[in-house]
Amino acid sequence: MKVERIDVLSFMLTEIERLDPVRVMIENYEPGKGRITITCYGKAWTGAWFAMGGDSVQEFIKRVSNEYLIGYFDPQLQSTVDDDNDANLAFVKGEIIRLRRGQEIDGNEARGMWDEAEGADDVKASCCNYLVGDKLLSLFGDDPWYAKWPSLPNPHYQYLDRIVDAVRRGLNELECAA
Repeated sequence: MKVERIDVLSFMLTEIERLDPVRVMIENYEPGKGRITITCYGKAWTGAWFAMGGDSVQEFIKRVSNEYLIGYFDPQLQSTVDDDNDANLAFVKGEIIRLRRGQEIDGNEARGMWDEAEGADDVKASCCNYLVGDKLLSLFGDDPWYAKWPSLPNPHYQYLDRIVDAVRRGLNELECAA
């Protein structure tokens, strides 16, 4: 058995606006190879890189974007989430009006779509799912999921974005103090 000693940089960030204490542990195995683990309020994010162009983890974290890091830490996390049914209803009504004014649909077709939209519990499902919708299925063409549906910033993404910003500021302060 071979036992190797690894130097670890560990620090905690406190008194951050709208964040609980953030703990950071950085392991630099060798130039260009290392790992970071960030924890905050019972959640943890870990990333390991083995080709950072000779950078230390600290230099790498300061160099790359928040979007890259968040995508690495939590690949399924989207920056936006769907808005509510009321916003989707307004979006669908706007599209019905646009198509009617452009004479792409007639008055009867527009009325049928309008009535279905107003009666829908989930208007997006009525437009996108053939098991739910009827007249609204043709509103956005062949792939209605890719219409510009109303969305909101994802609070979980914003939370992780604030944490990554805090870690980057902490690394800068450690560098200035040294």
